Amino acid sequence: MRKQSHTRHLALVGSLLVILGLILGACAPEGKPTTSTTTTNSSQPVKGGVWVDDLANEPDSLIPNATVQTFAWMVMQALYAPLFTGDPTGHVQPALATEVPTVENGGVSADAKTWTFHLRPNLKWSDGQPLTAEDVDFTWKLWSNPKFGAANVVALRHIASADVSADKLSITFHLKDSYAAFLPTWIDGMQSPLPKHYFANIAADQIKHSKDNLKPSVVSGPFTMQESLPGDHYTLVRNPNYYRASEGLPYLDKVIFRPVGKQETILKDLQSGAIDSAWFLDSSKLPSYKQLNNYQLTLGTAANYEALHFNQNNPALKDVNVRKAIALAVDHDQLIKVSRLGAGVPTCTDHTQVYNPGYQADITCPKFDLDAANKLLDDAGWKKGSDGVRQKGNLRLEFQYSTTANNQWREQDEIINQANFQKIGVKINIQNYPASTFFGTFLASGKAGQYDMAEWASSYNYDANDAVNFSCDQIGKANFNWYCNPKLDDLFAQEQATADPAKRQQIFNQIHAIMLTDFPVTFLFSPNDISISKKGTHNYKPGPFGAAETVNVWEWWCDGGHCPSAA
Repeated sequence: MRKQSHTRHLALVGSLLVILGLILGACAPEGKPTTSTTTTNSSQPVKGGVWVDDLANEPDSLIPNATVQTFAWMVMQALYAPLFTGDPTGHVQPALATEVPTVENGGVSADAKTWTFHLRPNLKWSDGQPLTAEDVDFTWKLWSNPKFGAANVVALRHIASADVSADKLSITFHLKDSYAAFLPTWIDGMQSPLPKHYFANIAADQIKHSKDNLKPSVVSGPFTMQESLPGDHYTLVRNPNYYRASEGLPYLDKVIFRPVGKQETILKDLQSGAIDSAWFLDSSKLPSYKQLNNYQLTLGTAANYEALHFNQNNPALKDVNVRKAIALAVDHDQLIKVSRLGAGVPTCTDHTQVYNPGYQADITCPKFDLDAANKLLDDAGWKKGSDGVRQKGNLRLEFQYSTTANNQWREQDEIINQANFQKIGVKINIQNYPASTFFGTFLASGKAGQYDMAEWASSYNYDANDAVNFSCDQIGKANFNWYCNPKLDDLFAQEQATADPAKRQQIFNQIHAIMLTDFPVTFLFSPNDISISKKGTHNYKPGPFGAAETVNVWEWWCDGGHCPSAA
């Protein structure tokens, strides 16, 4: 689930997550995303260079499956090699594995209960130790250990057992039941295998608290961690033991990630030419970005949906009439026009156009209607008091609304929604938190009155299976709606056991119908991912899923082997 946040994102957990028709930029015709490349004097990749990238938020962990935060995932993509990786178009490619398993190649059984992954020979960790299927076996067992506190364990719960081949080059997972969405558990750096020889001697509940949490010692990706100064920068250098090193990858000598925390700082860095790229930019600053003649701006594809999530630990929010009234009081067009300056696409489900199956083109979305919202609350017995706030018995429609701090367009969302909710007798108190706090402890607390409504972006990595965000068994783990609906759980089980895309789509349509009747969340829009790269850089192509910005970081390169930020 992408929680960013994440939403990317959760951008987040969630998430995970994860998962990547396409969501388009406001400047592109529908169905044709704007993915730009920089025209320079060079046409062939050149090795060398130090690439500087600003992160909008501080990573909270750099250990695979230990966080749902998208910015952490982006750094992990540079540090870890997964079994499979997504490309900039969202298609899955083999990485440490030799091929993507299918029924046709024998990697997946017809009932989707047996999955076999074949690893490349002679793989190594950054410390030179062998990387084998035993590491994969160790990893899923560690993630399944509650003491580790994995961000996403939904797919892992389907595993009955796993067998490692005698040559340690293959692992076969035997699932308890059919599970069509098993593969995304192993896609991109944030879900990469961990080194058994290094972590086996560290207690599971201590790994996130160890120095490796933000300064991994043993990795497998294109880069290794040279210097970790949380709050300031993370310097990654080329890994000579990367499995694609013989191909000359990665091209760059170094990547420096700078968690600046504020969009204003990113803009200043761009204006001064101090950085080579940045992603998840503030849509409110689009006019300023367009004035940067030495940068290439991209309104890219997105799999994520921005939503207002209801904490149903609050008794007032358990009333579906309240949730529906709030949904009817959301002016989606105004949010996109004012907050995002057009860099968004309307949506009323959790499946944007990138998902096939998943996306439902013929859906009928609720319309912005304050009169209908007021009547609904009147009929449900919620009466306005002298202060204009509705009350029923000892319950009052006054809620805290939170999102990630230092995000101007989300703060604008809050202001717009606050004004419209007031018109239906719902009082909103705004309190925002740094992303690391928001996704790390705030949502997980579930405390009504401190967390009533919260806004973030989520997506699913490379598969539309949405159980991670809404199933009953994920409450307090990735389901921060604190919402449980047995009917939805039944549908989740059906789509997970169904391999046929057309049949899965029919099930997803039923899921959408419940979400637009029961309103566990209210969907706001799908924000276009806004990214920017300096002229003189190449192959900067953020993808729609998972690691997003850094999905192909090993292919980034600069003219003459000298990145422009260093000029």
